[in-house]
Amino acid sequence: MLPVTRVLGLPSFARVFIPTRAFSSSAVVWAKKDKKAGKKESKKDAKKALDDNEEVVVLDPRAIINELKSKYDNSFNQFSKKLTELKMGKANPTIFDKLKIKIDDSYTATFPEVAMTAVKGSNFLNVTVFDPSHTKKIVSAILEANLNLNPEVDPKNPQLLKIKLPNSTKELKEKQIKAMKELLDQYKSNAALKNSLVAIRSHFMKELKNTEGSKDVIKKITDDIDATYKTYVDKFQTAFRNAEKSLN
Repeated sequence: MLPVTRVLGLPSFARVFIPTRAFSSSAVVWAKKDKKAGKKESKKDAKKALDDNEEVVVLDPRAIINELKSKYDNSFNQFSKKLTELKMGKANPTIFDKLKIKIDDSYTATFPEVAMTAVKGSNFLNVTVFDPSHTKKIVSAILEANLNLNPEVDPKNPQLLKIKLPNSTKELKEKQIKAMKELLDQYKSNAALKNSLVAIRSHFMKELKNTEGSKDVIKKITDDIDATYKTYVDKFQTAFRNAEKSLN
């Protein structure tokens, strides 16, 4: 087995295991800033450590950008899911999933435990009730949710509820687009939202600021972080524009 050089003292995104023989005297070595000493290892010290098979700290730009992209992808997936829900409006099979259904004095079920919703055409929702004894309770829960939806029991099937959706209007579409735009702004620039693009970028920039290393490499990583940020801003905006067009 080849000896390895283990990266220490770095944010998780920059920790890697690299075979010692892969290094040369030009390898970029860096470490967390020491607030008291403010020093970093020289290339000479790094080469000596490599020759002695000692543990050194090595900058891994690709690992940093890969983890950045992973966090942005996770943010985009969350954004896309919420965007789809807003775009669908009430024609959404998950619209009732957060409702609580009181079965009896000792048991309250979540909606998915007792029923399932499906979109029927463009103007109807069908709710299939698993136990016919729960039908009235589910109807009551939907009415009490103030969704302006009126479930009707199919006269031929007591376990099927049919719900006519309101016709889409210009005013309704404008409200949907406004809500989608607010969602976009949240995920783009709300620093208080942990998964927003700006919050993720800020976290990575802070890690770089607290790390010493080659100025050229640090600058390149900073530029890559900025370029990646802009790429994902465009990706979020494109998803919003496509959702907006689908409503017009």
